[in-house]
Amino acid sequence: MLSLDAHRIEGQSDAGLINHWIARLAEAGGGDIALAPRRHVIDETVVLRSGVRLVGQGTATVLAAAPGLAGPVVASADARALEAADAWFHEDGVPVRFALRDLMIDGADGAAEDGWGAGCGLMLYGKGFEIAGVQISHMKAHGIVSTGSAKGGQKTWQDEPEAMFDLRVSRCGGDGFVMRGPHDSIIRQAIIAICKGRGLSVEQNGVYNGACDIEFCHAYATDGIAIDLQAKVKAGFLQGDTGRGAGVRIGGSNKTYVDRIECFKTRGTAEDYALEIAAPFTQVGLARVRADWGAGGVHVRAPGCQIGLLDVEGTRNTGGPLADTPNATTGLYVEGAHTRINAVNVRNFDAGTGIRIAPGRAGIDMAATTARCATHLVARGLNGCDLRVTMQMARGETHDAKPGRQDNFALRVLKAP
Repeated sequence: MLSLDAHRIEGQSDAGLINHWIARLAEAGGGDIALAPRRHVIDETVVLRSGVRLVGQGTATVLAAAPGLAGPVVASADARALEAADAWFHEDGVPVRFALRDLMIDGADGAAEDGWGAGCGLMLYGKGFEIAGVQISHMKAHGIVSTGSAKGGQKTWQDEPEAMFDLRVSRCGGDGFVMRGPHDSIIRQAIIAICKGRGLSVEQNGVYNGACDIEFCHAYATDGIAIDLQAKVKAGFLQGDTGRGAGVRIGGSNKTYVDRIECFKTRGTAEDYALEIAAPFTQVGLARVRADWGAGGVHVRAPGCQIGLLDVEGTRNTGGPLADTPNATTGLYVEGAHTRINAVNVRNFDAGTGIRIAPGRAGIDMAATTARCATHLVARGLNGCDLRVTMQMARGETHDAKPGRQDNFALRVLKAP
């Protein structure tokens, strides 16, 4: 491993020295560069190249953006040109097998100039790389942006696309973590806090496809988590809170699989929802949703979605912007035909609706329990739906449900204790 401080060059700035040795090692086939535990002033973008691993010593190693830095603090080689050319193979110059590990990137809230990557911490376009143990904070724009080609595919083993992320992002003026394109990536852990834009955004931009495995993502004090990838996104745990409009939004075309979702502290109105599912055939194992900061609970907009266990709580928590006020929103609104929910518990929408199913929908299959809702269930004009709902009703509470000729409703009303 090459120690940077032991190989200083007179007259070179910190960033110039880092780039010099990255280029030298890349020409030699790759290697490791050790950064000392101090602040390294970055007055030009650090360029990551194939086979080179830049390694710090935890948060004591800081890549600090200089006030006049024009561009991102760190970027993969030729990222802008490769994206413009839609290149996606190593033979075309796409960098591969580089790494950034165990360090901090500090944007110092510097003023971002106009131009590509200005005010961003990391701008990446590559394959098989690893970003591990990295913390990014105080960027004027986004924390990290990782982009892939619309082509997808591979020609040699060097084109294997899997990339690995394990990072923390906080206090950025834009989005925390933006992923675009067919990465076939793994987000092992992403903790994203207090960014003014979205916490995690997995985008399709209308052309991308591919896969992304998310093992753990917690985004708080941001605009939440938005998944809009035109292919499968497998996620272990998504947690979004203090979002605006949606704590977690799943969009795109189809093939989204999520083991567990938690949403709470989602700002908004009765037209907004803490969890919004807009991708057809989304599958969710367990979802816990609190509609406590203004937005409603869960909105299933797309057809063919399946949820194993769903818990929706409407209590307006003490300390929130609507603390201890009646909840007039909707706990669960199903618009997507052929939605199946094995078990749902909806409660404490004391001035609103527990479960609402849009008229004309077919093939809804749901088992539910509701409690302490002004209107427990609204379900009329359906076609071939199977609803099994137990409603614990207090005085003054009601429901508005009537099966059609092809529906099968099993509605049980219990007196609330």
